[in-house]
Parts: sequence; structure tokens; C-alpha cells
Amino acid sequence: MLQWAKRGEDQNYMDKHTISYYSKSDGKRLKRPYDPKPDMQYEFTAKSTGNLCKRYWDVSKNGWRTAKSRWKISPIKKKGKNEQRIK
Repeated sequence: MLQWAKRGEDQNYMDKHTISYYSKSDGKRLKRPYDPKPDMQYEFTAKSTGNLCKRYWDVSKNGWRTAKSRWKISPIKKKGKNEQRIK
């Protein structure tokens, strides 16, 4: 199996993620920075619909936001000259 390794990679790089979901209040699909630390987010089940929701701290809005069903969390992929392909 082939993997990508990054020379000089620090721990902060591994903590960068994005969350994407449809925002009913904004009327569009959003993609925002996401901090996966447990004190900055939590999940709950909505009583009315039974959907799994995620509550997270949005740094750009400086407040809590709720991502309703069909949210996706992805790590930020960054390719640069410091990457090398290893087997």
C-alpha cells in the first residue's frame, strides 16, 4: 500500500478539519473550519426528527453553530514540495 508522508510535519497540521453541511438559515451548503477537540463540539439527537446533529464552535462567527443531518467532517489535504511518496 502506498502512503504519503510529509517531512517536518507538526501536530497542528493533523488537527485541521472542515465541516460541510446544508444550512437552512443561510440557504446554501457551507464549508467551515472545524476543531475536532471534544470540548469544542458535541452531538445530540433532535427530539422532533430523530436526526443526529452536531454542535460545534465556529471561530469565524465566534459562537456555536448546529449542523443538522448530512454533515461531513474532512481533514484538510495539503500537498506541497515537502511531501514524498513512500511504499
